Amino acid sequence: MSERKYRRGDILFKKGDLANEMLLTVTGKFRVVEIGVELPPGRLMGELGFLSPKNRRTATIECPEDGHALTITYEKLLEIYFQNPQFGYYFLVLTSQRLLENNARLETTLAQGMITQQPAPVTSQN
Repeated sequence: MSERKYRRGDILFKKGDLANEMLLTVTGKFRVVEIGVELPPGRLMGELGFLSPKNRRTATIECPEDGHALTITYEKLLEIYFQNPQFGYYFLVLTSQRLLENNARLETTLAQGMITQQPAPVTSQN
């Protein structure tokens, strides 16, 4: 893995960019812009780009404070994936978990929107 340092305000990548590496946060904080999720040290990011059609980023990541991350290219990730079945399984569980979390977040957001948009109940007047 390679080490990269980021400064406050840096954009690591934007949604739709070509994805060619995955990152592990080491210090600092990183934020998924589209969903407002903060990624503290010890979290992987960019893994969904490995599985997305045409290897495109699924979200934008920004750096709200200085930090650094370790990166691994998708070529190396694929090599490890095929060499180590335990890692391959872990990676599938990780990406499935991330997709399920994103789906649950979306369902909650939609439900909250439906609650706030419901019309007031009609009452009869005597």
